[in-house]
Amino acid sequence: MNSLQLKRYFSDKNDPNLSNLAKIISYPTLSTSEFIKRIEEMQDLGITDIIFEGNTQIGKVSILGKGSVSIVLKVRIDNKTYALKIRRMDANRKTMLREASVHQIVNTIGIGPKLIKFSENLIIMEFIDGLSIIDWIRQQCLNKYRVLNIVTNILKQCFILDMANINHGELSNLNYHIIVSYSDRVSIIDFESTSLNKKKSNNVTSASQSLLINGMISHYINSMLNLLSKDNIIEKLRVYKRDQNVTNFDSLIQTLSNGV
Repeated sequence: MNSLQLKRYFSDKNDPNLSNLAKIISYPTLSTSEFIKRIEEMQDLGITDIIFEGNTQIGKVSILGKGSVSIVLKVRIDNKTYALKIRRMDANRKTMLREASVHQIVNTIGIGPKLIKFSENLIIMEFIDGLSIIDWIRQQCLNKYRVLNIVTNILKQCFILDMANINHGELSNLNYHIIVSYSDRVSIIDFESTSLNKKKSNNVTSASQSLLINGMISHYINSMLNLLSKDNIIEKLRVYKRDQNVTNFDSLIQTLSNGV
């Protein structure tokens, strides 16, 4: 099952693929009524096809991703491909409306994939064709300039969030929240835990901890950028944490560039 046209749901309800679809749409607890409701939401949003592709499996079905709040599928609207987030049945929130609202806000400052449409249980956004940051770093064809460019880009987006008093909330675990496209475009994703109007956000410090101090890929990045000691990075982060301004941020970025 590589794709399914939604109109087939209404024309052939005995299609064996529909049972698999229902398990995905109302994951993880099958609910016929919720399945029908969500299919109708999809139609109202203009979705014509669901494309079963991705590196995550639910049963025998391939999807783009799965988190504690939602699952992500590839879909089509007017022959264009998008990513669709569907609220899990066991999510700790009743709707996707707050996340969609936050997503709209971060889009205004140039952060995140473009939000397209949303409903009570669904968010449609720009599809970023790429890799998680960890899978991207693990490629064998990288050079230090590409790595520096991506790390700097991530931290610059985090700085924009800090300056807007928006705290993503989950950037200490970058693998699930940053996608690097095949053209090296960085996108921060997943704003379900994001806090607004924070007196002091910690996006730069959280992402730096993961990228440069003690994350899964920090050793590799340090080696590529010739960062022989973490002490200087840690000190720069302490200074930035005390006073989040462009001068202290630029000092951190300069430290990363010195060894390249």
